[in-house]
Amino acid sequence: MIGKFSALWCLRCCALGFLLLAGRPGLAQERAYLLGVIGYGESAQMIASEYEGLSAYLSRIVKRPVRVEGSRNFDVFAERAKSKRYHFIFAAPSAIIQANRDAGYEPVAKVPGRLAAAFMAMGKTGIAFPEDMKGKRIGFTGKDAMITKLAFYELRQLGIKDPEKHFSSTAYYNDADGVLAGMQMNLIDVGVANAGLFNAWVQKGEDINLIHSGKGVPHLTFAVRGNLPEYEKKAVAEALLKAGQDKDASDYFKYSGMAGFEPAKLADFDELTKILDIK
Repeated sequence: MIGKFSALWCLRCCALGFLLLAGRPGLAQERAYLLGVIGYGESAQMIASEYEGLSAYLSRIVKRPVRVEGSRNFDVFAERAKSKRYHFIFAAPSAIIQANRDAGYEPVAKVPGRLAAAFMAMGKTGIAFPEDMKGKRIGFTGKDAMITKLAFYELRQLGIKDPEKHFSSTAYYNDADGVLAGMQMNLIDVGVANAGLFNAWVQKGEDINLIHSGKGVPHLTFAVRGNLPEYEKKAVAEALLKAGQDKDASDYFKYSGMAGFEPAKLADFDELTKILDIK
């Protein structure tokens, strides 16, 4: 009799638990943290694969699953960050600054080195100096990409106030690989990408001239949502600085070609904020 009573009681408890979960469909996912990145057209599978090592490492640090979610462009990313959808974000510093302004995200770590916009052309074009670019076809990464915004800042510094009149045509690509392909296929004469990619492409044997390289700014940056517990934010910040020593996280660095993380604080981005006039 007691056994039957216990079994009945367990069934009732299970049924009650099921009803509670049914009434809260998001409960099963509440324990997961979201890491927001900008995917620029990459599939969810590609993004998950790229960040698998880093997300596994973070999952162990915060003791809950960390899932990566990619946004197709800066605007989508900014809207999601503004609504505080993400617990962590990892993106170009311009996106981090905007997320801080909109929703209080706090930068805690960044990739060592600097990012800069580089104007380049295939060697066979003979385009080697900024004055050679006039009347040529130019290609950038996405309109909202930080490198593109930095490129337009550099054009102003070069005295080019109206790029639409200065160049014969302007094209935008989903990513830097599109810029390289555009130059190779003679779809554009001048390509703009991260200066680090120029070096990488030359090392791979591409015959490319560097026309002009702009001002360097902080590299990709990791930020945490401001309303997370202080102990958790501190744990993530400290863990990122040691990420290169972890097997999972180091796999991410091998995949991305990055060297690891160094400390970051909001003041590191003051100059970039002024350059891009981020309010």
